[in-house]
Amino acid sequence: MDNVIERLKNKGVTLTPQRMAIFKYLIKSRDHPTADEIYNKIRKKYPTISRATVYSTLKLLVELGEIQELSIRKRGKACFDPITKLHHHLLCRKCGKVIDIELDCPKNCPIIKTGEIQGCKVEEVQAYLYGLCPKCAKKFKK
Repeated sequence: MDNVIERLKNKGVTLTPQRMAIFKYLIKSRDHPTADEIYNKIRKKYPTISRATVYSTLKLLVELGEIQELSIRKRGKACFDPITKLHHHLLCRKCGKVIDIELDCPKNCPIIKTGEIQGCKVEEVQAYLYGLCPKCAKKFKK
């Protein structure tokens, strides 16, 4: 957490208590919360925080590369992930949970390489998977 605070300070970010609370909540949360979910949790400790503060802080953290914004919910609300290294996500079609998926892809896989594919400049790679989480899959089998 200290190295993240240092990085944010070096990037010129003013670290207000509300911004710190948002970022700490994201780091502790592994359930890929939406902006509204973050707002509702943070508001308990900071009752004067506005939705605009949450949205602008999340936008800033995405722009600085400190978090990822995920659009996995198809026409739903974006959710956020503090893990920025390359990994994928699965959305459970039963319970709606978003799960991190770690895959060992070969280093020579063209879709993984950030660069150029068929003349297109690739800046980011995201693969969204849809199916059942382990808990729902187990229920479905019964």
